[in-house]
Amino acid sequence: MRCVFRRKSRNIVSNIWDWDVAVSWTDGKSWQSWTKDEKDPSSCGEGGGGSAMGTSGQAVMFHHSNWYASNDGGHNWVRGTAPGTPGGGFDYIRVAGSRTEPAGTCFSVLDAPADIGNSTYAQGRSYTKGEEEEAYTPINDVDEADEDEDAPLSVETAEEEGGGNVKWLMTSTDFGNNYTWVKMPADLQATSLTADPTSATDLWAITPSCLSQSTNLGKDWSPCMTATGLTGRFSKLIIKDSSTMFMLRNGAVPLRTTDGAKTWTELTKTAPLFANGSPTLDGSLSWSGKTLVLHGVDLSAISRGAYGTTVWKSGDDGETWEDETGDLVTISPGPGVWYEKDFYFVTRGEGICVKRDFEK
Repeated sequence: MRCVFRRKSRNIVSNIWDWDVAVSWTDGKSWQSWTKDEKDPSSCGEGGGGSAMGTSGQAVMFHHSNWYASNDGGHNWVRGTAPGTPGGGFDYIRVAGSRTEPAGTCFSVLDAPADIGNSTYAQGRSYTKGEEEEAYTPINDVDEADEDEDAPLSVETAEEEGGGNVKWLMTSTDFGNNYTWVKMPADLQATSLTADPTSATDLWAITPSCLSQSTNLGKDWSPCMTATGLTGRFSKLIIKDSSTMFMLRNGAVPLRTTDGAKTWTELTKTAPLFANGSPTLDGSLSWSGKTLVLHGVDLSAISRGAYGTTVWKSGDDGETWEDETGDLVTISPGPGVWYEKDFYFVTRGEGICVKRDFEK
């Protein structure tokens, strides 16, 4: 499950695992529901994921073939239906001078048949509680996708074999309410997207074995980079600025670049997290860019009688780390979400935790 937040009231909207979408208008002190006059997202059902965009009140959710967008902090939502599964690697362009507030343009990966047609325009629409859901066929539900699997069929192979799924770039210019989409390059079947929070034009994409950059909002992409030290199976790119970035990898310590992706080195101080197993950890960077958190679980720890949950924090770009798991009991961690200086740690079916003033 994922959380989205809004300034002042600090609303929490969470895609609850094995339940439904839940909401708190009081930062988790109590949990409510939507009023009969609000356009609630209950048709989303359990699972899926979502993201807020700074303090703006703009938020998105994705599940199965649907996307949802809210412009008022989660009180009202529009829904759209895609010809596949949207939601991979959502990110957005920031307004000048801010690392968090959205400019309106946002992106997601769409997993869909190769023959749906480029530049299709799809519009979200308002709907009322209890309205019948459109029929759809789920394709590679994002909750069940195995991030260790290789990329899907290439564009050429999918077309030759009669419309197998390929990756598309979904682009919205109105905070995720409406989208167009275009095929990703055949050699860049992206699993994740990351926008540079300090740039109005730079977008990055990864596959398990490729890192590529676009300097014009996804219209063109660089060849897969062959930079020194850029090895392993990639799982997530985290960008602090145009110079400093972090690459999370499947079963291996993260990498860091400080020269704009020209060279990469391992964050060796995190080696104890990978000593007894091969976890694929998630990571989150604070709004200021000063605090990096590695979080997740090593499921092999259970068989060793050890505690497998990880929340490690670094305030110096990965040079040193603090173990922050002392008061956590969950063995089912999910995503981590920053809001200002607080860090929300979502679990799969065990609730939501928060570390207040996690960044000093």
